[in-house]
Order: sequence, then structure tokens, then C-alpha cells
Amino acid sequence: MDIVKLNGKDVPVKQAIVKTTITNKKTGAIYKNDGEWKALNIPAEDIKRDVSIQIPSLDLFGKTK
Repeated sequence: MDIVKLNGKDVPVKQAIVKTTITNKKTGAIYKNDGEWKALNIPAEDIKRDVSIQIPSLDLFGKTK
């Protein structure tokens, strides 16, 4: 885990998990990457991208003195 300094305090940087699903709108076929559908000469208008972002839970309640 990376640490950055923010206002003089060390703050951990949490990484998000990003998952992209590439699907053909007409056929419903799922492709692993852009190169796969481009190699099949499928028009870009027929492609749908779904992006899912998962972030770790955040500590929203600060500690009081």
C-alpha cells in the first residue's frame, strides 16, 4: 500500500479494482479486449463497454481528540 503526505500526515492510498466488460450490442458476444473485436471487423457502434469500479471501504468517521 502506498503512503502519501497530506497536511503533514501520512495517509494510505487505497487502490480501486476496475473491470471492463466489452460486449457486442447485437449478438451479445463478450470480448476479452479491444483487439479481439477489431480483428473481427466489427463496427465500433455495435460495441458496448460496461465499467465496474470497486473501492475498498473508507473510514468516514475521524478520530476525535
